[in-house]
Amino acid sequence: MSRHLDELQSLGSISSAYEARLSGWSWKEHHILPGFGYMHRIITLNWRRPASVDGFLEIDDSLDVVDDGTTASHGSSDSLTCHQYVVLSATFRVPAFYFSIHGSSGSPLQLVDIMKTSLLREDVCEGTVATTFAVSHPATNFPLLSQGEHPTLGTPCWYFHPCETASAVQEILKESKEIDGRAPRMMEAWFTVLSTVVDMQ
Repeated sequence: MSRHLDELQSLGSISSAYEARLSGWSWKEHHILPGFGYMHRIITLNWRRPASVDGFLEIDDSLDVVDDGTTASHGSSDSLTCHQYVVLSATFRVPAFYFSIHGSSGSPLQLVDIMKTSLLREDVCEGTVATTFAVSHPATNFPLLSQGEHPTLGTPCWYFHPCETASAVQEILKESKEIDGRAPRMMEAWFTVLSTVVDMQ
């Protein structure tokens, strides 16, 4: 957790960092259930250099990745479109980050290709194991990154498991108040935690 505090302190002002992370976000209300909306934005991503990914991600070789034509394959010149969502986790009562990444053909990327994009910070997957549907740290009960259904849209997305989010956010809220006497709002702290994993460009 001290990594979160180091990240917060290196950002200088949490308010200015928070404002930068809000770039492009809009609120989408559920078309039938008022109050069951979510935040959404669309950004363009780049491919990472191939060597920077292979060194930290262990792929489970027992799983065969089948190219059935419904997913996009890695092409360095392809433009990548990332739909990002912030949705309240009904179970953990904290915001959760959902996303999907599509190649220029409109097809979604497989996990192995998602890990080769600029979405995640480079050190996030060190020591993890990837399957076709999740990225996990061997010592944890829940995967870091999983595939699931968007809670409001019902569409397939990738998401970061929110089980440890509340404690990380609470630590930042407590420590940042002690540092500068100002208590950041919960979403400021949540975006600070998220930005340690996701490049919020």
